[in-house]
Amino acid sequence: MRRATLHLVLGVALLDTIAMGGYYLVIAHAPDRTKLIFTGVWTVATALVVAFLLRRVRRVRSGRPPAR
Repeated sequence: MRRATLHLVLGVALLDTIAMGGYYLVIAHAPDRTKLIFTGVWTVATALVVAFLLRRVRRVRSGRPPAR
């Protein structure tokens, strides 16, 4: 349970670190439309990572083996 939760937290933290770095290095001076698209993609990517890793946490919590 702890490992699955740790993976969830680290997965989101890693994704956000990469996205924020990319934003400040590349997107910060881009047009507003590009910033909006980047933010949308970042939001969808975060939702997908959370959904995938939270499913693993739930499986561990219910006692089912994780899918491989």
